[in-house]
Amino acid sequence: MGGETGNREKALMAMLAMAALYAIAAGVWFFHSQTAWSRARKQYAKAADTFERECKLINERNKWTEAYEAEKAAMPTFAAGKATDTTWLKLMDTLAEKHHIAISQRQSGKEVESGDVLELPIEVKSWEGSLESLVKFMHELENTKEGMFDIRSLSFKPSSKKGYLKGSFTLTCAYMREE
Repeated sequence: MGGETGNREKALMAMLAMAALYAIAAGVWFFHSQTAWSRARKQYAKAADTFERECKLINERNKWTEAYEAEKAAMPTFAAGKATDTTWLKLMDTLAEKHHIAISQRQSGKEVESGDVLELPIEVKSWEGSLESLVKFMHELENTKEGMFDIRSLSFKPSSKKGYLKGSFTLTCAYMREE
């Protein structure tokens, strides 16, 4: 009879071990599915936000098309084949002089096509002026009605003259050509 009790205990222990393994497996499955649901919920919320933003942009298409056409109409237009660098260099020099920015080295780059628009980069390798003059110069460049300009890069450091800065910048001039 002693062997039967030992077998019963072993069988009971085996059943308890199996029940514990099933409980562990169920717990792992539950926590894994909980994490997966949480991840899926976040992905769904992100996709819903993206969808909402894109629908809003699609609904605003006319607004953006009109704004684009207005900017395009305000853009300077030059005859096909006409050099534009002298026009932009002269305007930049005039504004720089007006705002007391001394430009000593400048060079225009090659005309680059960017969709409907053409862009001409002007590399100013050396300029000098006060911070206030630089800010006023940049502000007038960005807001002038005589052209469309963008300062793509700007670097400066203190000059040997007290209160002055010196550095370089790249000015991009945007325009169109007559067809």
